[in-house]
Amino acid sequence: MKRTIFFFLFASMLLIAQAASYSGTLPVLFIQTENNQSITSKETYINATYYLDAMGISGYTSIGSKESPLNMEIRGRGNYSWTGFDKKPYRIKLAEKQPLLGMNKSKHFALLAHADDSNDRKGFMRNAVGFELSKMIGMTYTPNAKPLEVVLNGDYIGLYFLTETIRVDKDRVNIVEQEDEETNSDNITGGWLVEIDNYDTDPHVTIKEGGKTTMWITYKTPEVLSYQQEQYLTQQMKLIDNLVYGDKNSNELWNYLDMDALAKFYIVQELTDNYESFHGSCYLHKEIGANEKWHFGPVWDFGSSFNRDKSQYMYQGDVWHNHWIPEICKFPAFMTRVKEIWNEFYNGNYNNIYSFIDAHESLIAQATVKDKARWPQYHGSQTISTYIDRTTNVLRNNAAWLNQQWKTSGNTGGNDNPGGNTGGGDNDGSLSELTSMYVWVNGQAVEYPVSQVDSITFAKKEGIVVKVKVPEKWGTDIYVYLWDTEGVETGDYKASKQGDWYVYTYFGKSLNIIFKKGKGWTGDVNQSEDLKTNRSGCYVITQEGENKGVFNEVDCE
Repeated sequence: MKRTIFFFLFASMLLIAQAASYSGTLPVLFIQTENNQSITSKETYINATYYLDAMGISGYTSIGSKESPLNMEIRGRGNYSWTGFDKKPYRIKLAEKQPLLGMNKSKHFALLAHADDSNDRKGFMRNAVGFELSKMIGMTYTPNAKPLEVVLNGDYIGLYFLTETIRVDKDRVNIVEQEDEETNSDNITGGWLVEIDNYDTDPHVTIKEGGKTTMWITYKTPEVLSYQQEQYLTQQMKLIDNLVYGDKNSNELWNYLDMDALAKFYIVQELTDNYESFHGSCYLHKEIGANEKWHFGPVWDFGSSFNRDKSQYMYQGDVWHNHWIPEICKFPAFMTRVKEIWNEFYNGNYNNIYSFIDAHESLIAQATVKDKARWPQYHGSQTISTYIDRTTNVLRNNAAWLNQQWKTSGNTGGNDNPGGNTGGGDNDGSLSELTSMYVWVNGQAVEYPVSQVDSITFAKKEGIVVKVKVPEKWGTDIYVYLWDTEGVETGDYKASKQGDWYVYTYFGKSLNIIFKKGKGWTGDVNQSEDLKTNRSGCYVITQEGENKGVFNEVDCE
């Protein structure tokens, strides 16, 4: 009996070990801490060794080896991502600068776990897409982040993203590095890297935003302030705050803030609907010189992105309090510049983001399977492709909504050009995928040329377009309520009007929705039964008394 139990336990452990192993499709970083110590502190580094195995994958170079590992230090990092998950993020400091994964040589990197990204069914996309949009729109510096797999003390700990940390450096935030405890009045005018923070535990100065809300400004460089430095930083932030809450037709604010940098930073946050973007992890920097301006950036944390239907600006609804930006958006000069940059970007290279997403998915697909075997509690039952499709659809809808708000007379497309649609953001710009769509006619899937279909129903062939006529008594303001097969609710989406039809376009492989009158859950009144489908179609809803509305499929002609 004991042998049987032992064999069972041994076999179980062997199966777990086999399941929780790296994929071989990404480089693997092997880390061994001194004396096999656990990493328990965010403040104190512990000694370790490492080597990077490129696994023979083209485009990567191995660094160190199992026989000759290199020295490093490692500690925890993050706030909620550190305390809320067993899959932990880390900060690493190499003994010597190395070009890990082909990045610029440095000692300083982060290993981001993005457990919350998989846990929220976002397909490890939030930072990846946010960073890429930042690069595409032309932010001065955006951290590089590349996927790899990690083995820590012999334990496979999953898919991680090796990420450049934000620091003053010629290859990162390229400004003069201000000395700690500097007192010279000329030298303290620049070399600043600070963060609008949502934690008061880090070294910071404090102001009252608009005379009311506490605002923490954490200083990263310099790290230790003299009295003169503390006064300068505090006075600068108070001056900007006074101007933000002052005359909206004045241009004085732009003597202190770089308008273009802020406009680009803001557009990226709106595209991702990052409703925590001006609340925390919001960086600013300033070069030395009395006349130098503060620049917003680099971008960093997109952990609160892609969570909502885009029916308002990211700072509205105030899930978190966003500092300054609600007031700054009241400046006509700023919003004029936002629209100029948006239209240039949207008509230019914006559509390339969808090619990036496709490449991102291909790169990490096999590693996500292994990550799921190691951390099943942070993954749903569906494939990475399903979650990436869902998040991509949110991005498309975000872009469409923003283009409705910001489109100018000179806007000829972005997604309105051939390779896009007039709704904006509902396709990836591939002409071959926009020539037709399928709808159900007389029991057959009929391919419709786009010239015969109203612009709002452009879709990839594998996408789904649902057109519905609701009971006349429902009136207007019809919403669709969408969830996936796991019961994960993705919320209310305003159904677009097209003549007598309400239309909803979805880019997943299947969907489960109801149509209803009014936003929010209202029970059975003015609400349809579940419509579960994996193809496009047209439906008429009928309703008797207080019962749910019933779907009847009809020809789309």
